[in-house]
Amino acid sequence: MVFLCVTLAVSAGYLVTALRLGAPIAESGLTPAFFPILVGGAAIVFCSILILQALRAEREAPAKGAPDEEQDEAPENEAQGYTHVWVVVAIFFYIVAFRPLGYFISSGLFVFALILLFSNVEKLILKGVITAAIVGVAYVMFQQLFGVRLPTLWG
Repeated sequence: MVFLCVTLAVSAGYLVTALRLGAPIAESGLTPAFFPILVGGAAIVFCSILILQALRAEREAPAKGAPDEEQDEAPENEAQGYTHVWVVVAIFFYIVAFRPLGYFISSGLFVFALILLFSNVEKLILKGVITAAIVGVAYVMFQQLFGVRLPTLWG
């Protein structure tokens, strides 16, 4: 719950900062401020939903099962318990690497890391192909739809 509240606060700060970039839509179409505002708003909405779900789960937890059932689920929850920390670490490294490594390398490593965090370490070639497709589609979307020039390693 603490992590969700901190994430909500950071998301709100991000949205306020994004709103200072200017109007998201201008006469010629979408501006570079559009995507950060969209991400900040979506982060707030999704954090709020997760907080509400956590509050409901806390209210229902004592009424549901016996204490023995909770102890059986603990090892499974512990293994997944640090995933959110690794996602935050991955986001940090993605932000740091974005400009010097360019969009393709930094985004490719970031998406591949997220896929591995949320799945098992099998079929790495397929996961690499999926990563390349996601990064490629996002690049075309930003270039063509949003008109945002993304940094590349080659300039």
